[in-house]
Amino acid sequence: MILDSLRYWLTHMHVDGFRFDLASVLVRDGTGAPLPNPPIIWDIESDPVLAGTKMIAEAWDAAGLYQVGSFVGDSWHEWNGRFRDDARRFLKGDRGTVSKLATRLLGSPDIYGHKERDPNKVSIS
Repeated sequence: MILDSLRYWLTHMHVDGFRFDLASVLVRDGTGAPLPNPPIIWDIESDPVLAGTKMIAEAWDAAGLYQVGSFVGDSWHEWNGRFRDDARRFLKGDRGTVSKLATRLLGSPDIYGHKERDPNKVSIS
């Protein structure tokens, strides 16, 4: 159903990308445990109709799984909620926020700076 819906919106409604709120729920198995290679993520990624479509994951879920900086998938981008939160705190004038904002403006290397991570996979919220 997920793939059929995405294909429909892409081909009939001309949507050019999708943001998945609470996307980490898609990596869980039937018992709720996170999977290292979740089938639906790879099915979306390998679907020929969806090839080249922007996929943005809000890489956390309501059950506490937080995958920002480590969301699975080769073509998925991640919503950087920490950028949003730190920018908001800075703009409100909260103390101690200058260095946090600077880190976010540098591309959040504390989150995305590991060797396996392509810096182009980050989306600022």
